[in-house]
Amino acid sequence: MDQPASPAFLRFEKATYTLAQGLVGFGGFCLVVACLLTAASIVGGLTIRPLPGEIEVVEILCGLAVFAFLPYCQLKRGHVGVDLLISAFGPKAMNWTQLIGDVIIAVLIGLVTWRHVVGTLDKLDNGETTPLLLFPVWWGFAIGAVLLIANLFVCLFIIYADIRDIRDRRAIVASLGAH
Repeated sequence: MDQPASPAFLRFEKATYTLAQGLVGFGGFCLVVACLLTAASIVGGLTIRPLPGEIEVVEILCGLAVFAFLPYCQLKRGHVGVDLLISAFGPKAMNWTQLIGDVIIAVLIGLVTWRHVVGTLDKLDNGETTPLLLFPVWWGFAIGAVLLIANLFVCLFIIYADIRDIRDRRAIVASLGAH
């Protein structure tokens, strides 16, 4: 009962993969810049003096990198799963537990995103800045919120793909792991 994918699903899938892969590139860029700043600060510390506030920027970049990698991890089903017990009940049980797990992840990411946005608005309101460089803290939080919203988009795609695969009687993990 394998139905061909609809054009709408294929567009949704392509947009999701493009988004996730682009965010991986952004996360990698953040980590490279963090490494370069750290190296420059170390070299500066051995010669003249370390870069002031380098740690503030590095911690923001590393946090953004983690948020940027989450959508790709969700898309590739890189989260921890314990399938040993469920696999004994067959592929139908595996599919349903996968869907339930993906819904739970989406709900949790939704809660984290909601609270993160609330925190971002709080940081914007109170004008908090980093201690040394006096950068406004809200901008890093705002970028993180955008990355979490992108992760929600990926979570919705995964749930949609799960439902489609259950309906078409396909194994969920195998169908998405082929990309």
